[in-house]
Amino acid sequence: MIIDDFLANGCALLGLSQLVKDSGATLVGAGIIIEKGFQDGGELIRKSGVRVESLAIIDKMDEKTGVVFRN
Repeated sequence: MIIDDFLANGCALLGLSQLVKDSGATLVGAGIIIEKGFQDGGELIRKSGVRVESLAIIDKMDEKTGVVFRN
């Protein structure tokens, strides 16, 4: 299992999952502290077959509304 702090575009997690596979180990999932739900990384990783569990998912972030978390 991979634990990571942020998931945005998914490149870091894809690289880490490839390292796990190249080592001969089995990746059972990824635990993410904060996922930026408005970016494509979560969808990309999930479509690759990796189970992703995020503690918090940000749906929107801008100067007007601030940070809006998914319920």
